[in-house]
Amino acid sequence: MNREQLKQLEKDLWAAADKLRANSDLKASEYSTPVLGLIFLKFADNRYSQHEAAIEQEFRKL
Repeated sequence: MNREQLKQLEKDLWAAADKLRANSDLKASEYSTPVLGLIFLKFADNRYSQHEAAIEQEFRKL
């Protein structure tokens, strides 16, 4: 990921956090948990996608 892509990712994450906060009754200290959860899920999805073919190949061996 290059510098421009990282800047865009940061911008997108802040925008998502702002939308979440604006559309909820959460205090600033309370909305970090759902945002961090979403970030983790995206990370897990990306990692799974990177290794999906190997996982499926291993599964077929069983």
